[in-house]
Amino acid sequence: MVESSLPAMERCRAFLDERGPRTPCLVIDLDAVRDAHDRLRDALPEARMYYAVKANPSPEIVRLLVRAGAGFDVAGRAEIELCLDQGARPELLSYGNTVKKADDVAFAYRAGVRRFTFDSSADLENIAERAPGSTVSCRILVDSSGSQTPFGQKFGCAPETAVDLLTRAAALGLDPEGAAFHVGSQHLDPGAWDAGIAAAAEVTRAVAERGITLRGLNIGGGLPGRYDTVPPPPADYAAAIRASVARHFPAPPELAFEPGRAVVADAGLIRSEVVLVSRKSATAARRWVYLDIGRYGGLAETENEAIAYRLETAHDGTPDGPVVLAGPTCDGDDVLYQRTPYRLPLALRAGDHVDILSAGAYTQSYSSVSFNGFPPLATHFVGGEPDEVGEFTGRHVLAEFSQVRPELLDDATFLSETLECALSKAGATVREVTSTRFEPQGVTVVALLSESHASIHTYPERGSAFVDVFTCGRRADPELAVQLVRDQLGANVARTRTIHRGRESG
Repeated sequence: MVESSLPAMERCRAFLDERGPRTPCLVIDLDAVRDAHDRLRDALPEARMYYAVKANPSPEIVRLLVRAGAGFDVAGRAEIELCLDQGARPELLSYGNTVKKADDVAFAYRAGVRRFTFDSSADLENIAERAPGSTVSCRILVDSSGSQTPFGQKFGCAPETAVDLLTRAAALGLDPEGAAFHVGSQHLDPGAWDAGIAAAAEVTRAVAERGITLRGLNIGGGLPGRYDTVPPPPADYAAAIRASVARHFPAPPELAFEPGRAVVADAGLIRSEVVLVSRKSATAARRWVYLDIGRYGGLAETENEAIAYRLETAHDGTPDGPVVLAGPTCDGDDVLYQRTPYRLPLALRAGDHVDILSAGAYTQSYSSVSFNGFPPLATHFVGGEPDEVGEFTGRHVLAEFSQVRPELLDDATFLSETLECALSKAGATVREVTSTRFEPQGVTVVALLSESHASIHTYPERGSAFVDVFTCGRRADPELAVQLVRDQLGANVARTRTIHRGRESG
């Protein structure tokens, strides 16, 4: 049993050493997530906090933060459904993505979401039509180049454009709350928010001159995790933001902020395995160390070497040398670090573990579905309340159906709809459904769930199908899902087996 008194990374490592799951995998310490949330709330208590779900959308994390009283910055339909499924109240969701379909605006409004961010007239018109009367903020463009992962020019509009758009929002019957901005992700300078706050104050004054009072200011995210550089504490950021607001606004606005990385980054550890160590020539100074995780398996933020993770091995403290770090796929861009000066022990060999620290943010959510056949990054959890943890118990139901009409087994659309409907009725949260047709015939349908996964593989020429449903936790009923699929297929013969995974509570 992992000791709760250990620091987060040690608790994650103790779990890995005790359980020995397949690598690569991510372990999240839910107690560390809760502690990070509490520190941020304590540092900036006057601001409404909306957790940026994209940083790590694990249901366990969302459920924990719902209970902690957080709001949620959501980017689309799936994140809205995820938060509502975990108990979040719709009035605590903020649809912060400025690039959204009109149908998704309508869906959010039907779900009870009443807070939206926009940066264009087209999006504003969609909100006015599909989400009438909603509260809106206009995102302004600020310089994010000082952050380690800047946004460039994709989001936001010029401040003078924001003045016109917020004025237009009032005319359309919406509730214009104020300006919003984002300084870029992983910012190490507490003063980086000053320019955005100053620009937002100018927008607020200009809109007031048109007879419209703005009451809010959303300062976005950007608060850091700990990678190769130890960042300042949250209190330093809060003090700088508070001072900037006081300097630029005659009266304090209603503040909102959207931390993501700062909530989850330092709560996660990835354990990887060395696949190969080699040199490109007999005289090469640097070894190439290939890991079983790369840019497509969860380390997307190593692109341009923006995020430099801390690494640990069992050989630390022994003689070392310079290395290039790369992933396992057949893609020339799957190289993690060539310019960043990493050194790893000379004793490192294939089969050794390399632990990647502070890896709780933008790893699981950036992991590809199956690039080069490598599976998505598996995630395990330690800490938290018993029902906050979905990894420890689950059911794996395997079924073989016979005497099914071949035309049903060759209809990919029918099979996809059947699987999705069965899973939803059985209480699972379906995130994505894909299908593949094989030659000469046969269909595979795969569903990614918040709880895990499910699939149907068909053999029309034999009138048979193989169904595999695996769910973690107790919310979903995989046996019911399989039964519903059988009913839809009209199978006359079935063989079913249920395997219980993990620890069962008494």
